[in-house]
Amino acid sequence: MKLKETVDVSSFLSATEKCAGDVFFHTPEGDILNVKSLLSRYVVVSVCKPGELQKAKVVCTNEKDYSLLSDYLRPDPEDQV
Repeated sequence: MKLKETVDVSSFLSATEKCAGDVFFHTPEGDILNVKSLLSRYVVVSVCKPGELQKAKVVCTNEKDYSLLSDYLRPDPEDQV
């Protein structure tokens, strides 16, 4: 899944706190950040440019967590292969 174009990143990161499993943010450069980590959140907010956020992939280790984050996510066409 990928972030929607108009997502409020702060709100998205707050929503990840409710997830049962880990939530990973895969950047286009190949970095993988666990957004349940405070340090990783800081990196996502401070380093990633707004246009870059939507290029990253969001991966939940618990399938049910996708429903908790559904307001912030859109399907990734590459996952539909």
